[in-house]
Amino acid sequence: MSRLLAWAGVSREKARDPPYSTIGRDREELLQELTDLRPSETTNTLFGDLVSQCCEIHDVNTVSQVLASCKLQAILPSLQSLCSQAESCLETHWASHIAQGQEPTEAQRLLETFPYYGNYEELTRLELCALRSAGLVHPQKIAFVGSGPLPLTPVCLLKALKEDALSGPVPPTKHQQGPTIINVDRDEEAVATATTLITRLGIPEEEMVHYCGSADSQSLSLSSCDVVYLAALVGVTQLEKEQIALSIAARMRPGALLVIRSSWGLRNCLYPEFDATTASLRSKLEVALVVHPYGKVVNSVIVTRVR
Repeated sequence: MSRLLAWAGVSREKARDPPYSTIGRDREELLQELTDLRPSETTNTLFGDLVSQCCEIHDVNTVSQVLASCKLQAILPSLQSLCSQAESCLETHWASHIAQGQEPTEAQRLLETFPYYGNYEELTRLELCALRSAGLVHPQKIAFVGSGPLPLTPVCLLKALKEDALSGPVPPTKHQQGPTIINVDRDEEAVATATTLITRLGIPEEEMVHYCGSADSQSLSLSSCDVVYLAALVGVTQLEKEQIALSIAARMRPGALLVIRSSWGLRNCLYPEFDATTASLRSKLEVALVVHPYGKVVNSVIVTRVR
């Protein structure tokens, strides 16, 4: 029985927390212990244990009981905030580490040692299959909003599109260039770090460019994009994320796809779940499909089509 379930009161079994278990501690104790969220043995153990517990699969009734637990509800906003901060610290640390590679092959080797690199590759394949199911087979121009200092999804996405594992390589023609990805982030330091990383990986400027600014900035043109991704950490509340999604959709052409990352099940402890079916969203976006992972991938995928 999961310690998370036991602690939340779903089972009478007493939770046996290891020294660095995340769930079950008082909020104040957890916050005091995690004064430094940079990667370390303690931080890695804490969040590794949390992610492992939250990726467990249980029946709907059990999950509902855990998420409705008064104990969990009391710490959930702080817990999600901690996860967001820790993820940012993890990405910044690894981006700097990977950028130490002086040659693209060395930088790529370091990139592949990132603890969750395999998860991002799997999530990328899942999202590409979702896009194909929605009718978009070979996207040429993509924007990723909330790319951060370590734009792993854009890197994996570019690689997957160029190799096209599902239908074989599709070389650019005279009338059609290869895919281009725009990394969008409002943090200047994150953009600078990501730019250095992309250079170290040897990715040409025509294949990946960077935009520093807010997602709702009118200077960010999205009308030529086949698909826009909205990262899970962009927007804290449902309302904030909804407003950002509508602002983005307003600058996209009808028929283009907006991919919104969300969460489901116990993964809601890590990221807030997003409802793409509200009245305001339905007025501008049509939900094409929703995909929930059952393995180590954390994020759910919501594919919407601009009306």
